[in-house]
Amino acid sequence: MDTMRKMTDTLTKEGNQAIDQAHDIAGTAWEKGRATLKDLRGQGQEALDHVQKSSKQAWDDAQELLHKHPAKAVGLALLIGTVIGGALMAMRNND
Repeated sequence: MDTMRKMTDTLTKEGNQAIDQAHDIAGTAWEKGRATLKDLRGQGQEALDHVQKSSKQAWDDAQELLHKHPAKAVGLALLIGTVIGGALMAMRNND
């Protein structure tokens, strides 16, 4: 009976140690995951800021070009419309 009790105590100690180790490993993994998520969130925000800045710059450039050369802008719009219209007509005729 004493042997069984000692064996049970030993197994309980080892089980508690294993649980503590698993808890420590899980805690470390959790913290690494949080740090990685924080880093990725920062990178995503930087990329979004860059895209917003680039698109605003492109919009400003397009407006400036439109104001400097309105006739060219109208001509370009007509050309693009003609190309798109021709492509649509060709697709419709192929059906």
